[in-house]
Amino acid sequence: MDLVRADEHTTPARSIAGMGDHPCAMALYGAIVTALYKRERTGKGSHVSSNLMANGVWAASVLAQAKLVGAKFGERRPRERALNAVTNHYQCKDGRWLILSLLNEERQWPALARCLGHEAFVTDPACDQEGPARALAGTDQDLRRNLRHQESRRMANNPRRNGPGVRRGRILDDIPNDKQMIENEVLVPFENDTMLTINSPIWVDGSRKVQPRKPPGLGEHSDEILRNAGYDEAAIKALRASGAVA
Repeated sequence: MDLVRADEHTTPARSIAGMGDHPCAMALYGAIVTALYKRERTGKGSHVSSNLMANGVWAASVLAQAKLVGAKFGERRPRERALNAVTNHYQCKDGRWLILSLLNEERQWPALARCLGHEAFVTDPACDQEGPARALAGTDQDLRRNLRHQESRRMANNPRRNGPGVRRGRILDDIPNDKQMIENEVLVPFENDTMLTINSPIWVDGSRKVQPRKPPGLGEHSDEILRNAGYDEAAIKALRASGAVA
């Protein structure tokens, strides 16, 4: 939450619901299946556990480990003073934001420049001489400032979009209609329904997942459970009348 702040002078970010709980569930799943494998091989059962703190540090382990070995962290710059124009975020015409993250600039920079309609930048002498990574990182200050201005102006006048070799990320509002998520079964329909839900992020070759089912309504299965527990109809009716059973 601290490290995702825009800079060191802004207030800390708030966590989203479940951002620790869901990794803990995955960690417990891994622990359970490992214990089952151990039992299969040794005949001995195991107690397994996990916790929010351990998963939080694990998720941030790159920076946490760096701190543990005495790393020195550089200044956390706001977007207006980003060192590299192609690893920065910009606001688009529709008011939403996109984040550029060109990690392989030699290959990705031409595709981005063409997507933005600035083919001239592909053959800019500064990029040609220094390479896009060095030029855009600040070797040529004029190019960096010009690129920032051009990208900001271009993106501000166009909705977010994909282009050849360029892919955009997603924000919450995009999820329900995201074609890639649906085709890759990241989102799947409930059983006997068209409403989508989030699939578990695990696939096993040759195995088909059980289709998600909606949770039961309050008291939907109470009678069935009570009958299986040995209650007759009169007893069930009495429990309902007393309010003990929904």
